[in-house]
This record gives sequence, structure tokens and C-alpha cells, in this order.
Amino acid sequence: MKLACCLAVLALASCASTPAVRADETAADVKDMRITLYLGARQLDEEEDFEPAEDQAMIGAEFVYERPESAVGFEIGLMGSADEGEALGFDVEGNTSELYGGIRKTFGSGVVRPVLGAGVSFLNAEFKASGVASDDDSSIAGYLHGAVLFDISRSFFLGVDVRYLLGSDLEIGGVDTDADYAQYALVLGFSL
Repeated sequence: MKLACCLAVLALASCASTPAVRADETAADVKDMRITLYLGARQLDEEEDFEPAEDQAMIGAEFVYERPESAVGFEIGLMGSADEGEALGFDVEGNTSELYGGIRKTFGSGVVRPVLGAGVSFLNAEFKASGVASDDDSSIAGYLHGAVLFDISRSFFLGVDVRYLLGSDLEIGGVDTDADYAQYALVLGFSL
């Protein structure tokens, strides 16, 4: 699944050849700010520590500022994920929440445009077993992501995003673990 998503992102990125500034626009019409909504799935790397709540549904929102003529822009956002299951007769819940910020670069001048981003994330992970225990911990980690965005109109876009969080360090229930993840998401948003 991971390989298929990565290949799809690369294949879509290779299509970025159509001018981003359409015939009816000037460079001044290209908007510098974007608001994006993420919907997808997150798989925690330390599956055995979060089992059976390691494959989490996720949602997020992001603000981006990037001028077309700039070397890089910046992004800041909030994301969260959750899953639940049953283990040894107990209802189990796992969830994460994060605040992140970093740099971002949009490539090409097409309606289809690849994006790369990287930065720092403050992550909180929580694990609960109903009636038994609940614990959480926080960590700073790094993230990388790649996306392909499709401009549907001058103000609206859709896309796909693949994201990895690396280097988190947590202690939950007395167990040293992490909440590193691979995430696959559909993105939709609008330009301001």
C-alpha cells in the first residue's frame, strides 16, 4: 500500500507541465495563501505498542504562505488521529494530536504541481484501556511530506499527500516507544 501511494504521487508529479498562470490570468493573480483540509489514514510504526489501535483515521488543517517567486514558503497546521479496538477483553483507544510548522516548496508552473515540505512537529499520543489505565506523553519530532496538487479553479484545489513523522520519543504506561507514522491523505482546499 505504501509503495503504491508513493508511486502514484511520483506519477502524478511527472504530469506537471501545464502553465499555472492560465491565459486569462497574470502572475499577480496567483494567490500566496492556501488553507488545506487533510483526510486520510495514519499507521503508527510501533504497531505492537499501540495494538489494536495502530491504524488510525486522521484529519488535519493547514495554512500555507508561499509567494510564487520565493525560494520557499512556510506551512503551519494541526492534525489528529484516532483508532479503537479490543484487546484481552478491554476496549482500547489510541489517539495522537500534533501542531507542526516548517518550510514548503511548490515546484513547476503547472495546474498539476508537486510539493515538498519538512519541519518540526509537537506531538501528543494517548493510549487508553477502559477501566484499567490511561496514559499519554508528548514529544518533538521531525516530519517530511510530498504532495501533488491539482488546481480545479483559481481558488480551489485537490490533491494527495504522503507524510512521515520521524524521531518521536515517548513513554506510555512505563514502556519506551514512539509515535512515528506513515500517513496517506487526500487534500482539498482553497487559495486566499
